[in-house]
Amino acid sequence: MPRPEIYPIKKLVGLSENMLEAIDKWRAKQRPIPNVSDAIRQLIEIGLKARAGAKDRE
Repeated sequence: MPRPEIYPIKKLVGLSENMLEAIDKWRAKQRPIPNVSDAIRQLIEIGLKARAGAKDRE
């Protein structure tokens, strides 16, 4: 029986060289180093939490 997908929804996202470089620099500081997809998901979660926190302070 195949393993169920953790992230069944896929999206194609374009990135600039600068964005990819910034993601790679952030990844290099993490332990363990996440793959690019996991790093992007983590950064999105961080951004969404920060945004929610900022809205709470308004």
